[in-house]
Amino acid sequence: MIFDDETRRALGAGALTGGLAWLVGYLLTYAAAIGDVRSNEQFRLLESAADESLTVEMIGLLFYNAHNVSADVPQYGLLRALESNHDFIAADGGSTLLLYGVPVVVLVVGGAVVTRAVRYDLESTADAAFTGTTVVVGYLPFAVLGSIGFAIDLGEGAMRPDLLLSIGFAGTFYPLLFGAIGGVGARFATRGFREGSLSDSDGT
Repeated sequence: MIFDDETRRALGAGALTGGLAWLVGYLLTYAAAIGDVRSNEQFRLLESAADESLTVEMIGLLFYNAHNVSADVPQYGLLRALESNHDFIAADGGSTLLLYGVPVVVLVVGGAVVTRAVRYDLESTADAAFTGTTVVVGYLPFAVLGSIGFAIDLGEGAMRPDLLLSIGFAGTFYPLLFGAIGGVGARFATRGFREGSLSDSDGT
């Protein structure tokens, strides 16, 4: 398939912005959840059994849960206390539920940023939505790698994000949907700003 220059620029910017959105989302999840994770008795038992720090992996599991991706939990030892398809956010409830908003926010912002940067003169809502969805190019590879890397293994199999859901939900559905929303939002925000500027110019 041959892409024009504008589409290639959008894909390149989308790859960069999508990758950054994933990293920012993880860091926001870390900042928001680290206190609760470290004070959680169940987590401390897991770390004790693994005899190593599991903070990075646990925050990763929460970040995937925030995309509605459950953790695949092998049923042995301490892990039997968890469901075979476990969502730590839903299980904990309370303020932890706010983590569901993290990927939504970073992807809407990412879609808006790439659309505003690459196609600032958009007249079509469909073009704006498409440009916003290009964040999937950078987001999907990180989602796949994270589903492999964020694993907690106590000796008889690893607990990690569900791979198919990681690809389908975290890596594809979320960036396509919320990136598009961000792109459309950027278009209307830009149009509103321009119309306001023109009105001010006419009034003077």
